[in-house]
Amino acid sequence: MSVIRSARAYANNAVAYVAWSVEQVIAECLGFEITRIYADGTERPLAAWVAFEGQSNPDWVPQTTSVWPIQKFTWRDLTVRQRRDEASLRPADPIVKYRIRPVARMRDGLQPVAAPAVAQYTGAPLPLGYLDEGIETGDIKVTSDFGEIHAAFNSGILSTQWLSHAMEKTLGHVPTKGDVKDEIVKVDSPIRAYLAGDLPDLVQGLFDRLHGGGELYLALYELTDPLLRQLIVEHAPNVHLILSNSSFDKTTKAWDTENDLARKKLREAGLAEMHDRMFNNNGHIGHNKFAVYVDQHGQPQAVLSGSLNWTENGLCAQSNNSYVAGHPELAAQFLQYWNDLRDDTSHFEEPQPSSAPARNVQGAQLRSANVGALPAVTLDAGAVRLWKSPNTRQANKPSSNPALPPDLNEVYGFIRNARQAVFFAVFLPTVRGATSIVQEAIDMGRKDTNLLVYGAISSPMAMPNYISPQDRADGGDDDSSDAQDSHYQPSLFEESGVHIVRANALNSGDITGNFERELLSAGNAIIHDKILVIDPLSEDGCVVVTGSHNLGYKASYANDDNLVIVRRNPQLAQAYMVHVLDLYEHYRFRGVQAELKHEGNRPWSGFLHTDAGWQNPASIEAPSLAHYLG
Repeated sequence: MSVIRSARAYANNAVAYVAWSVEQVIAECLGFEITRIYADGTERPLAAWVAFEGQSNPDWVPQTTSVWPIQKFTWRDLTVRQRRDEASLRPADPIVKYRIRPVARMRDGLQPVAAPAVAQYTGAPLPLGYLDEGIETGDIKVTSDFGEIHAAFNSGILSTQWLSHAMEKTLGHVPTKGDVKDEIVKVDSPIRAYLAGDLPDLVQGLFDRLHGGGELYLALYELTDPLLRQLIVEHAPNVHLILSNSSFDKTTKAWDTENDLARKKLREAGLAEMHDRMFNNNGHIGHNKFAVYVDQHGQPQAVLSGSLNWTENGLCAQSNNSYVAGHPELAAQFLQYWNDLRDDTSHFEEPQPSSAPARNVQGAQLRSANVGALPAVTLDAGAVRLWKSPNTRQANKPSSNPALPPDLNEVYGFIRNARQAVFFAVFLPTVRGATSIVQEAIDMGRKDTNLLVYGAISSPMAMPNYISPQDRADGGDDDSSDAQDSHYQPSLFEESGVHIVRANALNSGDITGNFERELLSAGNAIIHDKILVIDPLSEDGCVVVTGSHNLGYKASYANDDNLVIVRRNPQLAQAYMVHVLDLYEHYRFRGVQAELKHEGNRPWSGFLHTDAGWQNPASIEAPSLAHYLG
């Protein structure tokens, strides 16, 4: 019998997540060997890169968890789809399970752990033995297929050791933002394909339906990616496009510079219909990223939406998600929204030139159409409701005491009824997360200290402990003793069961062990998802909220946006949860290093412990992630 009480695995199309629970700290334990087991019986111990104290892995050569075990009670299998020996993906839809076995320093009475004949690292090998037979999870499928909904997540995290090492071998130096941007614009680049994952195939699949006839109706915010733009050109006679303006370019002092090239090319391509929805002001944006497929009989059949802007950065250099829902009723609701947006555009003033500022806002008729809740659509597994923005009577969010918008009123209701866990990943809903799902989740975590709240945020400004320029002027950063740290922003927010991180990278000042300096971004956004997941393990209580909506009041008041609320689909909820936890765990390590440096404390050494002292009782006991998920 194993000291591990239980273990479970979860997955989406890109990553698997394994959690296990134990009763108490395990004497002698140096960690866990984790083995991926395929349906045909093939076994593959997971790769590991972090060496024990006294050893070193300067070339970042992978060993396995049989050599360098996992000193945690949860783990992400990042190589279940993404190879690390080359920039390529393993086949989709494998069925796998995992064996987790505790290991200790080898002694009499233990079964030895097999070690490689030749060590590909420096330092003396540390012989290990199994403490017991371990435990296996149930089978999971690493897939984007969740019945009527297909959901895919990219691998757009740039601050990884793999990317730094892989591109450095090619370039001869640590990659810069410009290096990455040059690479991901190449349609045939293996790096691009590796980072984009399954998202291009998801979009391509919608266009492929046109081979059997029909039309595509697109409402897009940004359109620069050469592949996605070419798909529109190739199917031009069957494409109806609403293209909004891109943001203000501070260098050229002009609007829509990013979309300008695509706008001109598509004007010449002979689309069935094209409408320029040019707000050209900071108060309102056409933020949608959806596409509706209508078959040859004029019947809406499927819709694609999510957080993915149709740009090379959106595909490859930000974390993003998209879904395709093959449900005629939901597709019809999106198509009606597309028609309403087209009709609303007719009252817009056309800026002259197109880069000039304008005062365009959504009209009262569109707002009225969006205020009421649409009927929920029944799925084979659960139900889904679409909310369209803007959906308030006022064109702008009041500066004081703004009313709760109707879409967020329903979303907040689900947060307030959460029983076990809330997970979210957002870009920048609001400053400090106020009037957004960030603050609402924190409030609920404060009221119920048994509720687990895990979040990942892109912008420092959205962190609840953000330090504004006014705060600095008022002495709000007096705890910093480092004169060069005047622009410090907190990387973590932790309070009771609330755990929030912001996107971060290892910089030259906080590199540890064998880790190298990393690139954080290739643009503005890093985490671009707009995801909320509630109670993903509950059959009847699980909720997923996703779409283009940034999950704050401003999107409901001022933007063209959409969000869907999917209920009672636990497999889908767990897939979205895995994506959030992938982001959270990746950035938390980097955030901890940054916080330790800021506080003048010694950072983690970057190496595994050689005794059992790595175990933290708080990671074992309830409420904890391992206890909940394992």
